[in-house]
Amino acid sequence: MSDTPNRTILLHDLDVDASRFDSLKIRLRSLAQEVGVSLEDDQARLCLEHLLYVDQVNAYINLTRITDLDDAVVLHIVDSLTLVPYIAADVYSFVDMGTGAGFPGVPLGVVSGQAGYLLDSVGKKVNAVNAIVQKLGLDRLTAVHSRLETYGKEHRGSADLVVARALAQLPILLEYASPILKHGGQLLVSKGNPTDDEVQHGRAAAKLCGFELVDVHRIELPEGYGHREICDFRLLHKPSVKLPRADGMAKRQPLG
Repeated sequence: MSDTPNRTILLHDLDVDASRFDSLKIRLRSLAQEVGVSLEDDQARLCLEHLLYVDQVNAYINLTRITDLDDAVVLHIVDSLTLVPYIAADVYSFVDMGTGAGFPGVPLGVVSGQAGYLLDSVGKKVNAVNAIVQKLGLDRLTAVHSRLETYGKEHRGSADLVVARALAQLPILLEYASPILKHGGQLLVSKGNPTDDEVQHGRAAAKLCGFELVDVHRIELPEGYGHREICDFRLLHKPSVKLPRADGMAKRQPLG
């Protein structure tokens, strides 16, 4: 791939007022509780430091369009944590498809302690996320520069859990996730307000890709930040089509 993650990311010591940081941490722990997640003090600190490093790098590499910290606490960290209550008990490793600045992968890794592989096709984002997780000492998390089709070919049946947040339509995500998951593995997809058409095509694609829809968890983000529908799938059957298909086919000719 031409977008090789070869640029050195220099992270400077975080420059934030201690009282401001403490205020953000208290708010984060309170908001996380509202979505069913009890954060330890150290977990909240790591999640916030990740966000602050993202903000630091965002000055010269476009990692996120959300630049207000108060908004980002909810729309990045808390939104990521909404997945936590629905992670199955038999999950020991996960793959984050399209991690961007490290969401939801870094918060999930901080809270769960599981090994996580944070995939993105944009090399500079992968480089930035790897620099941040190394700075934070999160040695069970690794950002990986790869197309999702390529990763599915090279790491077939490697993950207990695949997650995706605001990445693509359901049929595309189901197709990407199927080769990566072990038999019985879980796929959690966070959507805003999926259309009836997307849901209908998603159900059809799920059957083709070997999934069964276990549940749809409907929640509201705190402070009126929006609605989320978390689609909870299990890979229980052999796909009826050969996956992954050729690069780009999932987007050009979605299943379902």
